[in-house]
Amino acid sequence: MVFWHGARVSRSWSNSKFSVSEIHMRRCLLSTRIHSNRSYGSVKMDYTLYEMPHSQLNSPPILLMHGLNLSRSSWRRTARHLVKQGSRLMISVDARNHGRSPHSAGHTPAHMAADVEAFMADHKLNRIVALGHSMGGRALMTLALTKPELVERAIIVDITPGPLPDDVVKALELFKVMVSVVSTIPKDFSLSEGRKHIIPEFRKLVKSDHDLLLIIQNLRKLDDGSFGWSVNAQAIIDGWDATMVNYEQTLQGLHPYQGETLLIAASNESFVTPANVETMRKFFPKLHVEYLDAEHKVHIDQPDKFVKLVVDFTKSCTACPL
Repeated sequence: MVFWHGARVSRSWSNSKFSVSEIHMRRCLLSTRIHSNRSYGSVKMDYTLYEMPHSQLNSPPILLMHGLNLSRSSWRRTARHLVKQGSRLMISVDARNHGRSPHSAGHTPAHMAADVEAFMADHKLNRIVALGHSMGGRALMTLALTKPELVERAIIVDITPGPLPDDVVKALELFKVMVSVVSTIPKDFSLSEGRKHIIPEFRKLVKSDHDLLLIIQNLRKLDDGSFGWSVNAQAIIDGWDATMVNYEQTLQGLHPYQGETLLIAASNESFVTPANVETMRKFFPKLHVEYLDAEHKVHIDQPDKFVKLVVDFTKSCTACPL
């Protein structure tokens, strides 16, 4: 398997004999041509490419975008299994204001869709399979609806254009605490001391130890000794309405996406309700819905079933060259 981190390459298989098409794909993926998106000021997302010797380079790759307050690292194991068992290359990106991607003031699904469009132009990708979880799902729904020619098919994980659960909408308070708490950490604290220092503030809002760990792992020690976040909490706050509250309204007037669409839903959550499925079907008429016995991080709770659904859905390819 080959993993490409941005422009850095590490190889875990020894075959060094590449075909012309493989060399062309690699050159395309490592292209540094600058693309300008005048509407949304796109950023250059950091990414990892997953490839196996059997990966079909003539088929559009799967581009994966993670959920809110996470990064592509949370999908590493799933991406490895998908590329081993499936036939497509995979590109896993850090969304703007997350992980190793740049921070930017704008943070809405439209901004993130523009980043994917720019990424595709930079790397000369004509089409992708758009795979997005939660926030990433809304970003890629927006891409499919605004630039359908770029999306061969879409896989959306536990999110729809419809209303979100109340406790998710109220998570705005979490990001407000992130903004306010960093200034309370003494500069002479180490990173581990800083993380321990802020735990009591987040304990008031976060019940799960696992979710708490994911949050505090975003804390960083900056060059000047102060503390900051790998996640741009203020930008997320500013874009909260368009991303989390009134997302469906941002899609009004767009034509439905006519490509095949798979919605993988968590049966133990309320992100995907019957009403939300009908709302989504208005925008994605070729919608297939699969429920897994899982919570919101479906790929973690049901990894084998999740991978099988994605692999089966991406076996065929619409209008791919033979």
